[in-house]
Amino acid sequence: MARLVFSADTYSHCNISRDSNNELIISASGRNLGMLPTLYDRNGHFISVANSWFFDLKAVNTLQNLSSYSRALLTYWSFLEDNNLEWDKFPPIKRLKPTYLFRQCLLTKIKEGAIAHSTANAYMSHVVQFYIWTLHERALVVDNEKTAPFVIEFISISRTDKLAHMRPTFTVQTTDLRIRVPKNSFSLSITSMNPLSRESLELMARKLIDESEEFRLQCLIAVQCGLRISEVCSLTIEALNFATPITDNNIRYRISIGPLNGVKTKFSKERNIEISDQLLNELKKYAASERRLKRLKKLTRKISLIKSGELDVMKFKEDELKRCEKFEPLFISEQGNPVDSKVTGARWTDFRNKIRKIEPGFTHKFHDLRCTYGTYRLNDLLEAGLPAGEALDYLMGWMGHNHEQTTWKYLRFLKHKDVLRNKFAMLDTIIHEAIVEAT
Repeated sequence: MARLVFSADTYSHCNISRDSNNELIISASGRNLGMLPTLYDRNGHFISVANSWFFDLKAVNTLQNLSSYSRALLTYWSFLEDNNLEWDKFPPIKRLKPTYLFRQCLLTKIKEGAIAHSTANAYMSHVVQFYIWTLHERALVVDNEKTAPFVIEFISISRTDKLAHMRPTFTVQTTDLRIRVPKNSFSLSITSMNPLSRESLELMARKLIDESEEFRLQCLIAVQCGLRISEVCSLTIEALNFATPITDNNIRYRISIGPLNGVKTKFSKERNIEISDQLLNELKKYAASERRLKRLKKLTRKISLIKSGELDVMKFKEDELKRCEKFEPLFISEQGNPVDSKVTGARWTDFRNKIRKIEPGFTHKFHDLRCTYGTYRLNDLLEAGLPAGEALDYLMGWMGHNHEQTTWKYLRFLKHKDVLRNKFAMLDTIIHEAIVEAT
């Protein structure tokens, strides 16, 4: 079976020279691309065309994360090997082409429950992107449309945004390999929403008291501010220090997050979030605690060792640590590293498993905390009498959605669910109780 090997500190260029013994010397130069996936077949052979594409995505398209792309091509190459197919051989009969056979394999896995529709669609999309690149780079030559890896199609999509009256539809290019992702029957969203009910929130709040202070605060930030897990883990002291009140009685505050203060937002987008005074005070109290300052001291020590050359780490980790010198992270691991969102995700899984021993139906993901904020907050705004359009504009800004359709699904959810009859104040109350009981 094909396999992936990840190499660190890959450079965009290299210099080739000869030494005094006339032996070749290859030295790195150019821009450091960081970690790069490398695909090998089941016999251990380097797959040049796939790895050239990975390199192009990093060096030319400047993509930071190739995780989805590499998993897609690994899955595709493993499929080719299992079925004795070649990536560049396309018979004229469509159903015999490797791309269409792979699509059918993904559909079968969906039916078996082995893979989600969205994952299958992403894999198929990346395989198509790979072939488009090979055609552009002449790594794959197609003489006629019968031997092409797929058929290009153009579809018309109806607009539902505010400017739909000016241009009701727009056309996008796709292929006949696309896998349709079923939309929820009531919300018309790609994935079903799963916010926590009042009972689940209260149970989570009680159980968080027994968890570490860092994990407890991370969960509270996600559910009360609507942050993604990467945003929670990268929250900085700079962001907290510039919180400004948005109500006369100073019970709610506004915090700006984004690259300007070191918070890793999606698409590096600057935005404002809201936070209660109770949670903000709790975060500031933790920031000045002896527990955190000990961790900060370890982090500062690591940064100084890297700068002096006494500590050698991979480039991506070095960049991350040096970044902490400019933007001090709120959450630091016990080892003195900025908290990794993958570690927090793993801790959530362990935490969820503890709750499921009491309540087997608690199957929520960490991202459902953000979803919980969105649904309860929107419900509160609508209950307060705010027009739906204005309420959605507020929520879209707080949550950092790029598209209106993403925010609209919260409204559609509310229209079809009776579980959220309580106002956002109830969510604040539950979270406040979790803070008070833990102190």
